[in-house]
Amino acid sequence: MKKIKIILLIFPVFLFAEMKLGYIDSNRIMSEFENVRDIQVELEKEQRKLEAEYNGMISQLDSLKQVFEKQRLLMSENRRKEKENELINIERNIQEFQMKKFGPEGEIYRKQSQLLAPILEEVDAAIKVVAAQRGYDYVFDAVSGAIVYALEAHDLTDQVLKELKGSGNSE
Repeated sequence: MKKIKIILLIFPVFLFAEMKLGYIDSNRIMSEFENVRDIQVELEKEQRKLEAEYNGMISQLDSLKQVFEKQRLLMSENRRKEKENELINIERNIQEFQMKKFGPEGEIYRKQSQLLAPILEEVDAAIKVVAAQRGYDYVFDAVSGAIVYALEAHDLTDQVLKELKGSGNSE
């Protein structure tokens, strides 16, 4: 019984002994790669420009609110409601601006994706070259834990799909 346990414990070691694993630190690559720094500078300039525009809109709204509060008691009911609606519309426009420019699918994120896409392709190509030259089966990203390179020989997708199609026909 002890021999079986020892063999079962050693067996996985032999399986993985032939496999070569590596890892990268994507944060370090992105912070030390000069092309990424250039893009970050460009994005920061764009973000500061948009933030200045946003802050200008906020300042204008604050000024309009102050004027409204000072003149509120002197206004007729209709004029007061008209000004309140105007302020509400301006606030809505500011919120829309914020979402369009800084939201999850906003201009800043689209521009970042657009500018980083060629850099990420370059990094991916470099990972593949290094992994292939050094004989790695898998390369993981230490930051995210994701596989960033794998030998195609280890890709089981086609076999899994074949199995699913085969098992789907038997039902």
